[in-house]
Amino acid sequence: MNSNVIQERQNEEYSLQTQYAARVCFNAAERFNRFAWIACLISAFSVFLPKTWPEYVLYGIPFVFDLIAAFFTYLASKKVILASDLRKAFDSYVLDFVTDPKSESDHYRLKEKVIKICSKDPNKTASQIANSGKDSPPGVRDWYVFSNPIDGIRAQFECQRQNAWWNTKLSPIRYALSCVCVVVVGVIFFCLARRNGILSSILCSAGLLLRIIERIVVNYKYIYISKSIEGALQTMEAHPTLEGIRVLQNLIDQRRAINVLEINLLHRKAAERFTNLYEKISTK
Repeated sequence: MNSNVIQERQNEEYSLQTQYAARVCFNAAERFNRFAWIACLISAFSVFLPKTWPEYVLYGIPFVFDLIAAFFTYLASKKVILASDLRKAFDSYVLDFVTDPKSESDHYRLKEKVIKICSKDPNKTASQIANSGKDSPPGVRDWYVFSNPIDGIRAQFECQRQNAWWNTKLSPIRYALSCVCVVVVGVIFFCLARRNGILSSILCSAGLLLRIIERIVVNYKYIYISKSIEGALQTMEAHPTLEGIRVLQNLIDQRRAINVLEINLLHRKAAERFTNLYEKISTK
């Protein structure tokens, strides 16, 4: 396996369609997560509805929207798992990774998903598989870029390093925006709660609190695996091994399956700049 073979494989039509389908699923999961947050906020802020309203409305609204939030969270998790399976299939083929054996039915299941997703919007599919990260809009062609020819395990390791590098660039932006949103919503909620009673307001916001706890747990897991990936990269930089490559890829696959997603809008805006930046810093 060398960099030229990787570039040829990742530019084959079906592999590009698989990568595009994975992107569609990740983007759908991001939307579902956003809808879950909106439902949780509606449920929490419904505590400030006029007390003159009928009780079945006052108690029914938070109950219904908590159920809606749970449903969207479930849908997001399912989409993330499917997207991670598709991206794992892409890497397995393009980078010639030896992965756990999949049944023939699993292979057909993923292929059916790819075909269905791509057939929904043929024009967008064609645009995405024709464009690279430098184009507008950024596409999935040349997902892994090579400034210099590389052979053997080092070519596979370079692709893994690119995965980790992109994560280190996008994650801090996401965390910063998340913190800003939490602070803004928290201040608004606190100001309204002072009029309604802080304790009763908190007790009536069970859905939102559970959502926050769930997000803390999955983000902790995400950060823990990310640190493990960084440690594995540093260990293998001097001398990559086949076993090390397998361990590192397993960690990358685990992180992809966690329902913690980068912001698609930020990725589109930063794709060209980050792609050019990585090409420059990786050129010898």
